[in-house]
Order: sequence, then structure tokens, then C-alpha cells
Amino acid sequence: MSIPGFGTDSNDPVTSTAIINIPHKSEWRIEIPFKTTLDFTVTSGVAEIFGTELPLNVHIHLSGVKCAIYAPIEDVSISYHLIDNIGELSSEDNEFSEYISTESCMDNYLNLHLAIEQKRQSCTDHNILNPGELIMGPRVLVLGGDACGKTSLCKILSGYAVKMDSCPVLVNLNPRDGVFALPGSISATPVSDSFDLETSGGYGFTTTSGSLAHNPKQPIVKNFGFSSIRENLDLYKYQISQLGITVLSRLEQDLSVRNGGVIIDTPSLDIKDFSVIENIVSDFQVNILVVIGNEKLSIDLGKKFKHKSNLDIVKVPGSPGVVDVNESFIRRVQEQTIKEYFNGTNKTRLSPFKTDIDLHDLVIYKPVVTRDLMSSLSFLPKYYAILEEPSSSNLDNSIIAITQLPQTNKSPRDLLNSSVLGYVHVSKFDDDKKKLKVLLPFPGVFPRNVLIATNIGYNE
Repeated sequence: MSIPGFGTDSNDPVTSTAIINIPHKSEWRIEIPFKTTLDFTVTSGVAEIFGTELPLNVHIHLSGVKCAIYAPIEDVSISYHLIDNIGELSSEDNEFSEYISTESCMDNYLNLHLAIEQKRQSCTDHNILNPGELIMGPRVLVLGGDACGKTSLCKILSGYAVKMDSCPVLVNLNPRDGVFALPGSISATPVSDSFDLETSGGYGFTTTSGSLAHNPKQPIVKNFGFSSIRENLDLYKYQISQLGITVLSRLEQDLSVRNGGVIIDTPSLDIKDFSVIENIVSDFQVNILVVIGNEKLSIDLGKKFKHKSNLDIVKVPGSPGVVDVNESFIRRVQEQTIKEYFNGTNKTRLSPFKTDIDLHDLVIYKPVVTRDLMSSLSFLPKYYAILEEPSSSNLDNSIIAITQLPQTNKSPRDLLNSSVLGYVHVSKFDDDKKKLKVLLPFPGVFPRNVLIATNIGYNE
């Protein structure tokens, strides 16, 4: 029997082994519920998931994902069986779903990658020949509506860039997703190695104590505190600006990252959100804007940005394999991401540490919800406010971000400009003793830095 959420062993119920053959340039589209693990092995051919190539004859375990395995070069043969996740508490009605499709947009996405790679190579050649006049690689912004495949395309472009020995910065501006960070954050991560598909979200193990030797991904994380950008658009745009400054600074200092450029994933945005799009284009100096499956949006943006001669707007079709995900599924993925942050994965186990902390020693802020704002001319309440009355009602089962700002520094602007050092989970707040029972990802002294209570909850 397995520990819930950490895989299975040979005693768990399994189905008989099946063989699936994926024809050349076709996709095996699969939907795996959280209550089930798909254990599969690529026995022949070259296969990939969203641009990340799968190893031959190696067991891969996926659970709680909706994805497609693509055969880019030749026919692929896969051996697989299903395992019931014993002990996994799930109210899902969905069962394992799979089918082969010959309809794919991968040729379009490959052509887009080749066009970006050509710009990347031109940048590299220029920087070698002109060390005194360095230029930046392509900065790609991916836009589109809900369930159109933005995140999948960003993974594909990142995965293909790594195959070409490039090191692009993957920027996640969708706080709903945790990309090398927890949900409620936006992040930027130089990608120099393949993604770990077996982790939640399919990116890789969320590092908690520096980079891993085999996968040196060190994200810069800004705390937003909400899953939806609509909760406080002003704070969201400010955090985008700060992340953009950090990313451009990294590009100036690191030649390999500079040549690799930037790939930016976004939440669902349309022409009504032009102010947000304009901020992103400006803050990251975007020169390639990719619109997925929305011709009207690409035309409208072309009109809005007609004064930007150095901005190429490209429209690509949305994948016919994209599936809608409901709020319940999104929430389960968020919970799994948080669980992995504190407990690790079935391959990399952590030893989380629980301790009690006196509230009197802490400085805690909270992000402000725009609709709750009252008329105020002060700078800070527009974005963050002091948590005046901490209680079990607003702290129990919450995620708190530890900023890099020492408690001795309470400057509003410094708080806004600070990045995230890490996270703690508050399992219980004692209203009488004014003590927090917190979970840390590893043992150690609790840093005396300014804290931000997020709107992201998690129940162990």
C-alpha cells in the first residue's frame, strides 16, 4: 500500500499491461484522474510530451494530468498499465480516458520554434562577433483565451530551445499555476534542462534549498497572493514590472540566458485587458507576440501596436486536443503542488518540520482585494496592508510567503520590490496563546523576515 499522494508499490491493484502504437505525427491523448496512476514505458521510437522527450525503456508515472504523447519522427510503441492510488481521497467521477488522434498542430508549433531559433542564433552570432554591442535574444509573449493551449505551447518552445542547447527564461504570469513556486505567485526561471514530467504541473521539483545538481533551476518569485489577477490588477501590474526589471537584469549579466531570450506564459487575456498586455510588452521588451487561435485578437493587437515596428505578431492555431479543466481539477493540481513543496515527490523525499512561533515576533502583511479598498491616498494599502487582527479565522490552513525583506526594514516600497525567499504553511493559530503552528519544508531557524499572508489555502 502506498502513502497517499506518493505513488504505489507492487501490492497495489493494477490492470493488465496494454500496448499502444502511435503513428508518425500523431498524438496519444490521455486524461488521468488523481485516483489513478498511469505507469508507461516507451519501448520503441521517439516520443515527447509538450516538447520534452521521453526516455526509452524507463518507467514513467503520471497522475492527475491531461496531456498528449506525440510521435514527431517515427511510429512509437508504448507499454502501459493503470494503478489505483490506494488511500488517495478523491470524489472524482472521471475515469482514465485515451485515444489516438491524427489531428495535430505540432508542425505549426515546430515552425514557430524554428523562426524563434533563427532569431536566437542570429543574436548568438552577433554577440560573439560584437562583444562590445551585445543584443538580447527573442522575447516571446504567448496570449490567448481560456483552454487554448498557452501553457502547453510555452512548454514546447522551452523544451525545443533546451534541445538546441539554449537557456531561455520561462516566465509564468498566471498566479493560478505554480511554476517552480507555489500558486499565488509569478515567477521567472532560466531553463537549461528538461522538465520533470512526473511532478505536479509537469515542470519539475520545486526547489527549496537552492538548485539541484542535475536540474539547476533557480526561480525568481514575486508574491501576488491570489489565484485570479482580477483581485488586484494594480498589484499584479506592479509585480509584472518588478519581475521584468529582474529578468532584463539577468539577461544583461548572463550571456547564455541573454542569447536564449524569454518565453512568457499568461493567464486568459483579451483586448479588454490591453493595459495589462501593454505593460508586459513594455516591461519585458517583447519583440514576438504569439496569439493562439484568436484571429480577431491578433488583428486588434496589430492595430494597437502599429507604432511598434520591432514587434512581430504571429497567430497560430489552437490545438484540437485542448480540453477544458474545471475549478475542482485546478484546485487539486494546486494542492498537489503545495504538497510536493513541503513533502517532496516519490523520487525526492523531504523531511518537513513543524514548530510553534510566537506571533509577537512577526510582521505580517496581506494583499489587498481591490473591491475592499476604501478611499485612501496612502501608498501601501493599495497593494498590501498590515494584518491588524491575526486570528484562526484568517490564518488557519493558509500559505504564508517569507519575503527577503528583514523585519527591521518596513519600507512600503522595499516590501513591494522584495522577492519571495520561501513559504510556510500555517496549520493552526492559537488565539489564546497567540502562537502559530507552522510547517517548514526542512528543519532550520525560522527567518525573521517580513511575511505576507496569501489567499491560498491548503489543508494537510
